[in-house]
Amino acid sequence: MALLHYAEEKARTTQGIKLVGTSEKKTSVMSFLIEGTHPADVGVLLDKQGIAVRTGNHCAQPIMDQFGIPGTVRASFSFYNTFEEVDRLFLAIEKAKTFLL
Repeated sequence: MALLHYAEEKARTTQGIKLVGTSEKKTSVMSFLIEGTHPADVGVLLDKQGIAVRTGNHCAQPIMDQFGIPGTVRASFSFYNTFEEVDRLFLAIEKAKTFLL
């Protein structure tokens, strides 16, 4: 959970990122949007930089429709991930933003 908390704190301090699903009691995933972009576009640009994320409605289309969003970008963290990888994710996000915004 330390990686999740670290990633969410970085997201909160990164301009243009909106976290989706911020419950304290959740699995170790961080869903987010980058304002002014589509999640699929963000996912492609992260993939091109070697960052694996999932995009889409994650089997939750009714709630995504209710919130008026097309889906999210979702990063998942496990025991084999590192703080360095979280830092790389956010470097890749910043680079993706330069292409999309």
